[in-house]
Amino acid sequence: MNIYKLIAAMIFVVAPFGASVEAQETAIKIINRTAQSQPIIIIIKSQFNFEQDISLKLNTDPNFDISEILIETISKFAMTDAKGIIISSGFDVDLANNLVVAFSGGTSEIIRTTPLPDGFQVIGSFKDANGNFVSPPTGSLAVYDTSGEKLCFEYATVTQTPPKMAFTLLLDKSYSMVDEFALVKQTATEFLGILPSAAFCAVASFDATWTYTRPDFQSCAASGFDIEAIEIGTTTDIYSPLKDAYLKLSQPRFQGYQKAVIIITDGYMESDPLRKQELLSLKGDILTFVYFIGGQSRTHLEGLTNRFLEQRGNVSSSLLQYFGAIGQAYGTQKVLNVRSCQGGTYASP
Repeated sequence: MNIYKLIAAMIFVVAPFGASVEAQETAIKIINRTAQSQPIIIIIKSQFNFEQDISLKLNTDPNFDISEILIETISKFAMTDAKGIIISSGFDVDLANNLVVAFSGGTSEIIRTTPLPDGFQVIGSFKDANGNFVSPPTGSLAVYDTSGEKLCFEYATVTQTPPKMAFTLLLDKSYSMVDEFALVKQTATEFLGILPSAAFCAVASFDATWTYTRPDFQSCAASGFDIEAIEIGTTTDIYSPLKDAYLKLSQPRFQGYQKAVIIITDGYMESDPLRKQELLSLKGDILTFVYFIGGQSRTHLEGLTNRFLEQRGNVSSSLLQYFGAIGQAYGTQKVLNVRSCQGGTYASP
């Protein structure tokens, strides 16, 4: 008969934003040992795994979807990073520009590719094996084309070469949000401070109408958004402020920017299919994130939203973790200036 002995049981509280990844990830760790087998480790994940749910990748053209055949072909290229580590999975492909970006420590996402006179500028986002956004060392990345030629690149962090970013934060102040609205305002203010300093932000609150706290976009790190002065309102209309946000972010001044609208709401409003269709035509390349508090009515935002995320546990810590994940996603991006290597180098298929 197997006799199970509890070797260790460690309980961790969920870490506040800014604490170590390890403290955030593991809630309970139990090790069982039997006389006949090796220890069995059971890890129960934290409820706040927002990094694994957030993606900055925007695919607007189904013609550039990657086929399974191409993925299988690229996986056999024996792509290697600077240390010679072979990368056969977790890579991302920009089919329009025939580029492959790979990360030996996890997975990669190509966010935006811009042609240069001698190659391309690629903005990428990276996650480690646990799904957390990270800033990988130069030697752990590799860039290839879809024919298997290894490409050379120069590498910079977003603080050295900041990509252009613009965000609109829409806060639902309708009466159904009254119980949590003070925490929403507090956490939204903290969120603005963790975005890259070069990013531009606008903040609006909405009920039946909408109002911006400042007349124009300003640095997200700047003070003076006056979020604390927002007061609770009446009924909800999400479409009107969302339309205005899309129109503002579609102005020529934001051409070439990474653009996102982040909505904090319970999702409840009256149905209006015609207005929703209008919003779909205006959205373009603007990412839309929705975080639900006090409800999760998806119907009116389905199709417009790139990521739905729901309140999990305590609003203050949960929302801060969510905002932290978005801030990390943008703040750990890398800029790669890619060009052909002199002489060319081909991977082994």
